[in-house]
Amino acid sequence: MTQLIFYLIITITKFISLLPSSIFKNPNSLIWKLLQTRLKKRRQIIQANINHCFQEKSEEWKTKLVEKIWTQTFFALYANNLAWNASEKRISALDLELSNENVLIEAISKKSGVLLLFRHTLYLELSARLLSLKYKVHGLERPNNNKLIQMIQRDGRLKSVKSLISNSDIKECVDLLKSGEVILYGPDQDYRNKRSVVSTFFNQDCLTTTVPYTLKKLTGCELIYFDFFKEGEKYLIKFESFDDPLNDSFNFANQLNKKIEKSILQAPHQYLWHHRRFKSQAPEIYDK
Repeated sequence: MTQLIFYLIITITKFISLLPSSIFKNPNSLIWKLLQTRLKKRRQIIQANINHCFQEKSEEWKTKLVEKIWTQTFFALYANNLAWNASEKRISALDLELSNENVLIEAISKKSGVLLLFRHTLYLELSARLLSLKYKVHGLERPNNNKLIQMIQRDGRLKSVKSLISNSDIKECVDLLKSGEVILYGPDQDYRNKRSVVSTFFNQDCLTTTVPYTLKKLTGCELIYFDFFKEGEKYLIKFESFDDPLNDSFNFANQLNKKIEKSILQAPHQYLWHHRRFKSQAPEIYDK
């Protein structure tokens, strides 16, 4: 039965990817109105995160930002569905610019493996698919507890990566990095595990994973920050190295969060505020 539902959903998502993008740019669309009824909790989480991170801003500023994030979410759902279903030819036709690409090229040339660290933008899946046009990478993921969702997620993501590795499988990551491979990893979530430290994110305490730092120590791999923006009809990928030395896990966590903050401030409406980033350090903000 699960397999049947899986194929039905895949068929529907493929059909949606064929629809005109203009439908998903209209916040008054019937499709979006239907989706919003299923996503109310996510909007509440967005509001809580914005209130927590931008306490100095006016209520009007925060309300406008939340609305902008919410509207952008609709088109992002379409764009990410496109990433999971569109042909290589169609993805290649998108307007893409790569900035500071030499940073990644140099890191790969060292043959010590590359851990490509990205922040969760609204266009996460599309960013990976666009990257795959030029670079073949592996993806580190947190498997979904729902079997059906995991099947759909895996099917879509394997269009962008050579393989998917569970974020708990450190041995597989070490082996791949020692073989000179490139791994994509999104460290900007609260993974609630012992391989984390308390750092700050927009001046608020949050749990930050130290897995990338550990992998660097174990393998000598390169750490590269992978950023992504939507600018009108154009998509922009940027690469940035980390400052040396990364003396300890706290130094790494602080550097990482500062890079992410800087990126967010350039386009705060494009960040994925939909997750409970502060669920370990400030769980009460999500109960209001």
